[in-house]
Amino acid sequence: MTVAWTVMDSKETDMTRTTLFTKSSIVAFVVSCASVLLTGGVLALTPPQCTWCDTISDALIFYQDNYPTSNFEPYQDTLIVVRRAMGSDDQQTVTSEMSKFFQMLRNRSYGINGAAADELHNFALMVTPIQEYGISAPPPVTGQ
Repeated sequence: MTVAWTVMDSKETDMTRTTLFTKSSIVAFVVSCASVLLTGGVLALTPPQCTWCDTISDALIFYQDNYPTSNFEPYQDTLIVVRRAMGSDDQQTVTSEMSKFFQMLRNRSYGINGAAADELHNFALMVTPIQEYGISAPPPVTGQ
């Protein structure tokens, strides 16, 4: 029985590594392209994002953490309705629910802290497309 060992010189080793790297790169590129195409198809089926809703929701979470005795859940519920309305292109519901949201903040509904209500009101005014949706936003009641 004879065992033959083949020893590759450094040129052959470098060629093998280069070929392996090239094949790996091609596979990674093909997988990336396929992912983009598949994701693009999935994204086309999903409703549009409401990034300003998400921004307000994040602020509500921040204030809930800082004012744990305040009840921000009804405010989050209102934003959920707004997101759904955005997804179904229901501008009337977006307008009415956001007007309701601002009125809730103004009235400090559900026992939220006054300072938190004023700050959230001002912040939401900055990020909400008020004019685009014709949203009625009463000024906050300060000093309560």
